[in-house]
Amino acid sequence: MKRLPPVRAGEPPWYPPLLLCSFALTLYAGTRLLGGDDPLGVVLWIVGAALLHDLVLLPLYTAADRTAGALRPPRRRPGADGAAPEAAGAPAPYRPGINHLRIPALLSGLLLLVWWPLVSGPPARFERYTGLSADGFTERWLLVTAALFAVSAGWALLSALRRRARR
Repeated sequence: MKRLPPVRAGEPPWYPPLLLCSFALTLYAGTRLLGGDDPLGVVLWIVGAALLHDLVLLPLYTAADRTAGALRPPRRRPGADGAAPEAAGAPAPYRPGINHLRIPALLSGLLLLVWWPLVSGPPARFERYTGLSADGFTERWLLVTAALFAVSAGWALLSALRRRARR
């Protein structure tokens, strides 16, 4: 009988069975939610979504984040003794304001991901099944995105004013 590979250092021994159970639960939930008797189709859908994320979306939003981070030069935080950050062992330069772009972009992207079928154009059966009109989802998503960025810009302005007042 072949032995299982050893558990990686630091992992509890119950981790691999728990991971297998979570995969089984995901397969069951996917089969139930997608309303099919085709577990292979659900597995292919989940694997396809993971591959789409890892091979397409992750490089795209990583490149966008690095581009946004490169637009503004980093501000170096001095070490405790006033030395350069490299001497103090600081991990990375501080870029004030980058999170004021990341957070609304993340929230807007999550809303787009969840509501994509309705934002891109509602399916014909939506109104028939729900009795609700599917008009205006694109406009509402754009308005929510604009509001998220506007609130974030206001927050960034207030933060900059408070930093300036403290100096």
